[in-house]
Amino acid sequence: MRTVRLCVCLLLSATLLTLAGCKKAGFKSYDVGIKNCGATPDPVTVKEGDQVRWQPGDQHDYTIRFSHPSEPTGNPFTVKQGVSNPAHPIRGHGGCVPSANGEFYCKYTVIRDNESTACADPGVHIIP
Repeated sequence: MRTVRLCVCLLLSATLLTLAGCKKAGFKSYDVGIKNCGATPDPVTVKEGDQVRWQPGDQHDYTIRFSHPSEPTGNPFTVKQGVSNPAHPIRGHGGCVPSANGEFYCKYTVIRDNESTACADPGVHIIP
């Protein structure tokens, strides 16, 4: 009985470790800096499933807004200066412009400190 329990525990542990490893395999995280209303790099090139972290590098907070409310990532969202902002997964390409070979270009606006006018229109390039 003891051997059976040990085998079951080992099997479950191996399964959980395998699934946890597969979940993150192949996905990358990219940083986009925002300074003086400009985003760098522009565009950032990612694959679906990758994550992008927007980080202000000046004394302002910014709002990021894509044309589609849920793709390529849920938005709009605010990124604050002086803190570590969360990464946002790129889940799709709704509201984006298709280009060659199944790629998409997704423009987004950068709005400084809740101003009414967008100050930059950079993009995310999604490759297959």
